[in-house]
Amino acid sequence: MKTSIWKNEGFLFIIKFLCMFILLYYFNLFFISITARKSNALYLFLKLHLDYIDWLRYSILKVSEVICKIVGIKCHLEGDFVIKLDSKLGGLKMVYKCIGYGVMSFWIAFVVANKTRFINKIVWIIIGCTSIWLINCFRVVLLLAALENRLPISRFLDHHTLFNIFAYGLIFLLIYVFIKREKAGK
Repeated sequence: MKTSIWKNEGFLFIIKFLCMFILLYYFNLFFISITARKSNALYLFLKLHLDYIDWLRYSILKVSEVICKIVGIKCHLEGDFVIKLDSKLGGLKMVYKCIGYGVMSFWIAFVVANKTRFINKIVWIIIGCTSIWLINCFRVVLLLAALENRLPISRFLDHHTLFNIFAYGLIFLLIYVFIKREKAGK
């Protein structure tokens, strides 16, 4: 007995996931391109009222600054996307690709593509995005600690790749927990 591919739940999940991921990821890129050009007519309104990318970047840097001060690393924010050590040993510039919007888009797309109650989706999206945001904050703290202590930086594996490894590892762990919890709830 043949069944239509459109009735296959696994196939439908993959289609929903891919569509949602592409939509979120490329919307972020589109939004960044609009808010990066000052000549754009929408620029001023979006930049002043809806620039969630800059809010996300600022929150990562500000929380990283607070954590650094708690652990004894003296640093300060310089502008909207730079954090520098007070010891003049360096700092870091958080560019768009370091914010984690791609990893967050992956997580949100996974949650949205699943069949679960709306409130569960909201809770899981918040848990996942907050977890990704936190490990991004700790990445900044670790990089500043390495600079402060003059630790060598690997030429073979950069911090962006390490962040992605940890972030996707965290996502796969969250996916495992999500699936276990959803099966237990049914």
